[in-house]
Amino acid sequence: MITTHTQLLNALAAKYGLNNYLEIGVQSKQQNFNKIICENKTGVDPAVFEPGIKRMTSDEYFAAISNNGSKPVFDLIFIDGNHTKEQVKRDFENSLLYLSDNGFIVIHDVLPENEAGTNVPRETKQWWGDVYKWAMGIRNYAGIRFVTFNIDNGCMLIWKDNTAEPAVNYAGPCNWEVYQKIGRVLLNVTDAVEI
Repeated sequence: MITTHTQLLNALAAKYGLNNYLEIGVQSKQQNFNKIICENKTGVDPAVFEPGIKRMTSDEYFAAISNNGSKPVFDLIFIDGNHTKEQVKRDFENSLLYLSDNGFIVIHDVLPENEAGTNVPRETKQWWGDVYKWAMGIRNYAGIRFVTFNIDNGCMLIWKDNTAEPAVNYAGPCNWEVYQKIGRVLLNVTDAVEI
């Protein structure tokens, strides 16, 4: 049974033979990074002083790899860095550029439990940030499919599909009230984890 983001990432890696992994927002290698079964792993976190982790922001990392002439391709990308809607938007759009055609992006913390834990800047011990505000608008992207698993504060799974048109051109507000009313629909939430 899959109940955590680590289990989800490893289940995807095992089922689809994913070897090249990028983790944005490592915090500590022991929490998740070291547990991922992919052969080639890259971690990015400006606050982590551990061997093998690129100590820079995700914006700096993507700028560096876009400027060095070679284009790494990742099969599995986990976004759990700066939990603001603006940063997650940039991390997702940059990640999509480096995602293999058969790869997956997993975004953590898209199902916050309470509004206080979504305030930016952070005011509470348990904090999801306002990731959900960006995530509710993901239906506006073409060329992708997605589902959100109701596990571990919400894990949104995204993959490429060039035939996919935007599911809904949602132009309404993305705030706590909308999240409470139709967030599960906008985020395509399911309680059953099937990959």
